[in-house]
Amino acid sequence: MSTLRLVPPVAFTSRGLRFAGIAIGGLALLVTTLVSAATGARAAIGFTECTGSQTVTYTPGLTDQPREVTVTGKAALTRCVSSSDPTISQATSTFSATGTFSCTSGSRAGTRRITWNNGRTSTLSSTSTVSVKGAESLVLIKGMVVDGEFKGTQWAGTFIMFSTKPQDCLTPQGLATASGPVVLSIGSL
Repeated sequence: MSTLRLVPPVAFTSRGLRFAGIAIGGLALLVTTLVSAATGARAAIGFTECTGSQTVTYTPGLTDQPREVTVTGKAALTRCVSSSDPTISQATSTFSATGTFSCTSGSRAGTRRITWNNGRTSTLSSTSTVSVKGAESLVLIKGMVVDGEFKGTQWAGTFIMFSTKPQDCLTPQGLATASGPVVLSIGSL
């Protein structure tokens, strides 16, 4: 037959209770501070979205076969809305990237610099992929703001490439330029 032993309750001293109260109060203050800081940072970042047009140059030109290509370009972001910086209404952007791709597919990595109408700038790192749907090439872009306004914030974009000379994809020189609408979104992704 087994015997059941009763353990007497632990006696709390006033000193032990005081220490436990201080420890719990300190932990609650730390958690509140961390949650407030994280929420405040998220609120300060907000969301910025711009639409406009973009022109790109490919060196060497894009062909129907994948090859190493350098892309440079500029965008006029004529309509911007920002919950985190209401002074932003438009911007200009330049970028360069290098990767392996063709007129119909590929990926690249690069850098984009945005100059906002308020005089501030943002430098963005990016990776992008190209896919074709019908007669349009769709470029999906994503990355991080690495310097300037919105530093540390994720961003994404889309660019629909149109060419006035799609037949150039079938030549050895390839397609040298393309243009089309672009959308850039910073934050809250």
